[in-house]
Amino acid sequence: MSNSTLTAALPWATLAVLSSASLSLQHPWTGLLARGRYDPQVRAHPLFHEANMIITGAWTGYFVAAAATTALTTPWAAVAWAAPTPLLGWCSFRAGDRYAARRLQATGRGSGSPSGSGSGSEGEKMSVSDDQARLRREIKDLSDDEVLAFADRQPGGMAALVELTMAGMPDVLDPALAQDCVIGYEVDAPAGSLAYRIEVTAGRAAVAQRVPDDARVVLQLSAADYLRLITGLANGTDLFMTGRMRIRGDLMFAPRVGAMFPV
Repeated sequence: MSNSTLTAALPWATLAVLSSASLSLQHPWTGLLARGRYDPQVRAHPLFHEANMIITGAWTGYFVAAAATTALTTPWAAVAWAAPTPLLGWCSFRAGDRYAARRLQATGRGSGSPSGSGSGSEGEKMSVSDDQARLRREIKDLSDDEVLAFADRQPGGMAALVELTMAGMPDVLDPALAQDCVIGYEVDAPAGSLAYRIEVTAGRAAVAQRVPDDARVVLQLSAADYLRLITGLANGTDLFMTGRMRIRGDLMFAPRVGAMFPV
């Protein structure tokens, strides 16, 4: 090894040591870099830390390989290892998103579905109610403002649309995946918050319009996103990961709501 190769390898070796230290301290540095990218509630989720531990571990291996290769070959190897790091950084964020999304979906599926999917196989998949299906066709591809304008044109406005979709929830409950619990929804509508309580007992669901103060989990989101979620136009995991849906209560139980009420 020449002095030049050792000098070129030093930055990579330093990064490897620092990255290893962050893993040992259970404070992965990738999580710190991602703070500005994700909503605080997403960062508080256990899967955020889990994903970043894995990603930081991968980067540690990359730094070690770069340091060793540079030290044993030529200083130009350091440049070769540095060139793809911006792309790899972007890939790290995407990999973290995919990892968290898959784990959340797996949590939602649980072990009750024989097909391994929260909504069953394609032939057995439960459908939304007729009212929800019609609503889905009406609001598909509309912007938030367009969804709100559409709601204003309906008899009773947004409150009536939310009531309509809530009334259909017992029809789409999958008894095979149902767990006794209370689920809450808080929909931020232009005229004020609309609160609903859904109690699931013995494979049946009962819906009431009232504050869900005894709910195991409460889903809070805008009226437009609520209509997209309840009609299958939006994915709950994506809404949560992008900060468009907030969750109060049992974060780990929340994905099971989508499994119990497939759309």
